[in-house]
Amino acid sequence: MKDPWESDATHPADYHSVECQRGREFIIRLTTGADVFKAIQKFAIDKGIKFGKIHAAFMGGFSPAKMYMWCPDPHDPSNWHNESAASFENLSMLVAMSGMIHTRLEDGKPTPFPAIHYVIGGAWDVPTVGGHLTEGTIVKGVIECFITEILGIEELLPTDYDPETDGAPEEWYKEVK
Repeated sequence: MKDPWESDATHPADYHSVECQRGREFIIRLTTGADVFKAIQKFAIDKGIKFGKIHAAFMGGFSPAKMYMWCPDPHDPSNWHNESAASFENLSMLVAMSGMIHTRLEDGKPTPFPAIHYVIGGAWDVPTVGGHLTEGTIVKGVIECFITEILGIEELLPTDYDPETDGAPEEWYKEVK
């Protein structure tokens, strides 16, 4: 039995919401050699950010750029949630980047996890593509982005979540005062 926030919409205007507040706001700068995922995760841990918004990135470059891309599962067409790894070794330009910091359980403890969507492209024989940024995406030049801390929420895991077998679950949030 799924929790209400996990269930498919019952009509086209169906949604779930929680009210939250802005906390601290930061601009972070990553330079050549920084791993975007690891640096943002370390920043969140260092600043005690459990939830945050990653937005308004300043253009920069990557070499390599690594991502998971949604694509059809060639072995099981009903698996619409398939993601495949892709790596672009040529220098690429950041076109857009946004995402959020939320928690994932690591060793049974909620740990900040950057979930970043980004689009790359450029004139260096790299197509314009996008996906989920993964570890190993290395900055060439400078990347700057804003991070806004989000307060007033806590994570909700699915009622039937089993940390031994379920890996990284989808989560939702509850308001806290």
